[in-house]
Amino acid sequence: METFNIDQIEELLPRYCSGEATVEECRMVEEWIGQSEDNYRIVKQIYAIDQVMGTAQMESKVNTEKALASVCGRMTKKSQVNMFTWLQRVAAILFIPLLIIWGIEHFTPRTELAQMIEIKTNPGMTTTVDLPDGSKVYLNSESSLTYPSFFSEDKRCVQLKGEAFFEVQKDPEHRFIVSAPNHTQIEVLGTSFNVEAFERDSFISTTLVEGKVRFAYQKNQQSTTVVMKPGQKLMYNTTSSQVKLIQTSGETETAWKDGKIVFLATPLPEALRMLEKRFNVDFVLSNNRLRTEAFNGSFTNQRLERILEIFKISSNIKWRYLDTQDTTNERTRIEIY
Repeated sequence: METFNIDQIEELLPRYCSGEATVEECRMVEEWIGQSEDNYRIVKQIYAIDQVMGTAQMESKVNTEKALASVCGRMTKKSQVNMFTWLQRVAAILFIPLLIIWGIEHFTPRTELAQMIEIKTNPGMTTTVDLPDGSKVYLNSESSLTYPSFFSEDKRCVQLKGEAFFEVQKDPEHRFIVSAPNHTQIEVLGTSFNVEAFERDSFISTTLVEGKVRFAYQKNQQSTTVVMKPGQKLMYNTTSSQVKLIQTSGETETAWKDGKIVFLATPLPEALRMLEKRFNVDFVLSNNRLRTEAFNGSFTNQRLERILEIFKISSNIKWRYLDTQDTTNERTRIEIY
């Protein structure tokens, strides 16, 4: 029986299991395997480790399973060579890269980029949007809301153009920020509020129903903030950068999300704006005397003509449809005089 050099066998085993040994080296290893069951078991363990590391190429030069099977019948004596110490060193070396790979897979921060989603409403229509954090947004006519498919770790940011009512999911650890036109922002922690911020208008309004918000805007190229309380409506003039706070029940400003129109001592210009959004029309107020008129009433399913007739009876106003030569404007124009 051939006597093998242990150092030589230790050098050959990894190459044998990965299929990189020469024909002569394979013969030597197979003869050594046949000398004992311990030798056979050692080679099986090294082969298993090699598979875990992804380096096994069994078709390249030698079929180890076949070679091992061919010598199984010849294993009659136990080897005096103890290879377990060598195996422990190999396992320790292989454990480090395996641990690094596992750590990278489990603890590396997610690099996925959030997809930006934009929801738009057609004229005269409203819709409801459920945000990733569970907050709910009611979007009014001709408005758009942009938000990410998932929020970042420290804050929740959305962009609004138009009008929306927000029911924000309470989360003190993650600020909720609504960005609006003209470099304005509304920051909340958990609350219900309405925002009207159309790009075509010279004002932005925020009505706070519940909770607490901070309205931020630019004045003299400096950031200025106003903290609002429930029952307050903030009017921001985008031209003069002036802010005005008004006490309100919020019913008039938020009734639209429930399909209603509510006037509570509402001035005619503001009432006409509400009707414009609801019915997708343009009003022309040609009688300045009527600007001081105020209206009370609640409407749900009434047609626009019916509402205008009520205005006519209560305040002696007149109205008529206007013909227009502007084919680019699809909105019907109505004169109030």
